[in-house]
Amino acid sequence: MVLYIFYGIFVACAAIISAVLLHRYAAPKRVSFLVLLITWYGWLTSFSVVALVPLDVYTTLSGEGNVNVVLYLWRVSYWSTQLLTWLAIPVLQHYSLSGAPSVLGRFGYALNRMWKFYAIVGVLAVLGVLVAAAFGKLELATLPQLIVTFSNTYGLVAIMALLGYGLVEVPKVLWRRSFPETRLKWHLHRVGKSCDRLEKASKELEQCLIIVVITMQQIPRSETELREQAISLMNFANKASPIPLKALQSSKIDVESLEERDLDYAGDAEGVASLRERLKRAIAEFVGSRGDYIAYLKKAIELEALCKSRQIGVYQPLENAGWLAEVGWHYKCRIRPYVQRLGAFICAATSALVVWCEATIASGRHPDLSPFSILIHERSLKYSQWLIQFFVAAPLGYVCVCTFFSLFKLGSLGPYHMVQRATWSWSLLLNASLLSRFAAPLCFNYLHVIRMTGKQRGGRTMVFVDSMGMEDVPLLGAGFNVWFPLVMVVYVGILTTGIFEQCFTKVFVPRKLRFDSEKADDEHSSKGQGLLAVEHENLNRGGSLGEGCNVFGMQSSVEDNSTDAELEKMSNGKYWNRRTLSVELGTSKYTSTQRLNSSRYDSSLANKEEEEEETAVRDEADALFSGLGRK
Repeated sequence: MVLYIFYGIFVACAAIISAVLLHRYAAPKRVSFLVLLITWYGWLTSFSVVALVPLDVYTTLSGEGNVNVVLYLWRVSYWSTQLLTWLAIPVLQHYSLSGAPSVLGRFGYALNRMWKFYAIVGVLAVLGVLVAAAFGKLELATLPQLIVTFSNTYGLVAIMALLGYGLVEVPKVLWRRSFPETRLKWHLHRVGKSCDRLEKASKELEQCLIIVVITMQQIPRSETELREQAISLMNFANKASPIPLKALQSSKIDVESLEERDLDYAGDAEGVASLRERLKRAIAEFVGSRGDYIAYLKKAIELEALCKSRQIGVYQPLENAGWLAEVGWHYKCRIRPYVQRLGAFICAATSALVVWCEATIASGRHPDLSPFSILIHERSLKYSQWLIQFFVAAPLGYVCVCTFFSLFKLGSLGPYHMVQRATWSWSLLLNASLLSRFAAPLCFNYLHVIRMTGKQRGGRTMVFVDSMGMEDVPLLGAGFNVWFPLVMVVYVGILTTGIFEQCFTKVFVPRKLRFDSEKADDEHSSKGQGLLAVEHENLNRGGSLGEGCNVFGMQSSVEDNSTDAELEKMSNGKYWNRRTLSVELGTSKYTSTQRLNSSRYDSSLANKEEEEEETAVRDEADALFSGLGRK
């Protein structure tokens, strides 16, 4: 049992880290519990695959422990990641995006959207089987291993790009952060750029809300089912949107400027569902853009104050700050830059070692040119099991940090983008899917780095190596795992010299798949400087952070519905439960009170309440539409 304590500690830490990451990135109360659970489990199973590597290495080198236990743990972790990444997460992604009013409708939408994906996977699987048959490697008993081989070969190709970028960028980020003055310029650039994104997202959300009101007006009273779906959409817009419908009275968008396709949602139930899906995307885009803008503003304000303290030599954050705050501020101003530079040197040296080990995989252990391999193999009999597992886990942890850093930084503001406290369901699930897909290939590549893919003492081989089955990849050959890492070595060299960013990225890589390069330009930096000055003036007047950008939905005069949406589950029903709504729309005012327990009332009263609520929603749409019509 002592042998598995290190693994248990690793898994426990992974569970805590996954929970912390969820708390850091998930939008509060805007992501369902099921999505949070699947994302957490996806991250946990990915980390558990990584946690098995030190245990498997020590068991193989020492001959201690039960191989069957390691095999069982590996199968549970690996196949959990595969089921998540290829089945559960893709279906749940489209389910969360669907605008269908019922659960079955959402599942139908998800399956309808996924059949093309599964058709492509099926075609590739058939091609893989045909290739394996052509090479004489197709047997019924080895078919599962063949599937694992092709899946991990694809993962290894992607891992080389992610790992290579991380090995170069992690030391660079630490080095750049050690210069607050330069860092301030970069954050001013980010403030200006994020404001542009926020303006586009606000305009799209504002337009979607107007279309919701117009669609409600277009549906006749005779279409009972369609009207119920439209009322549900109005309720959803009121509760889920950070910009309430009544704020449209101050909208600057002219209804006449809407395109013809924007007025075609009221024809059938599918059109209303499409509008709901569009509204979900617009809300997610606005919340994410707003989260980015606020986060960059806070960092820019802190860096500005830090630079001023360094310039005048006074390290006191506030007049009435306590001694602990003064110590922390003194650390940020004077000590932290040197700590970050030291960290950058250590990370750069570790990255160089990893690249060297990748480049010399072909040498094997005769001669053994990998420092990590020498540390593990030559001293394994002299160290305790705890120390051996630590020496295996430490470089592997750095490799995982570099890879996952690249994954979290992938994309600017698309489906891959992760925003602190503002990430929606689709991006969380996509990130969990990619982590699940790449964990095993990353570990398998690391086993080549430490020279553990062949037979070890006593003719023993690792469970991980036997199960992965990538020693002889059909079509690519037995040496694929040896020569392909050399591609990453060349890639790292190109990244280090800056050639990739200047030439290859702009020509061959789509914008949404590019990594966010930290290069400020004059246009966004000057805009960010102006926004920062306006925000300072606004804060001095007692305003809220973010109002200086003058974007619709960011002013204090616009009531934010996020609190109500966070206190209640988003429902597809027709009722506003547990609260009394009193909404003033121009000269029209209504109050609608809904009781949670409607069973206390007879059916006639329930029908009357339903009619009153429908009338209230209709009146709201009428008032909003008349207000828009006057523009």
